[in-house]
Amino acid sequence: MPEPKGAVLFRRDEPAFGIFLVRKGSISLRLESEEGKAILDRTVTRDSIVGLPATLSGGRYSLTAETLEESELAFVDRLALIELIKVDPSIGLELMRALGEELLQMRRILAQHLRRSKASITPVRV
Repeated sequence: MPEPKGAVLFRRDEPAFGIFLVRKGSISLRLESEEGKAILDRTVTRDSIVGLPATLSGGRYSLTAETLEESELAFVDRLALIELIKVDPSIGLELMRALGEELLQMRRILAQHLRRSKASITPVRV
């Protein structure tokens, strides 16, 4: 499905309804403070999956996703994705790999941000 520049795919805290596969173009994944200041702004491009963690967990999107340019996307709703994984478990393994890569990338971004920050960080036990 073609999407114009500036199309909002989903907003933070909306219930997750599915994933978007980026075939062409680029998508901004933003996390903003309550004041509207960007806390995280990550760009994903071709062959990326957008909205996967929230969709698999059945939760809410944690970021806002918006097209940065005219983009070509494919959409898979949550129930269809779950059925697809049941029919072909190798898809589930591939999605786990994608989630692992995303987690590692977020950890790298956080570590890089903390190294640049002059603020004292107090560890939080969870």
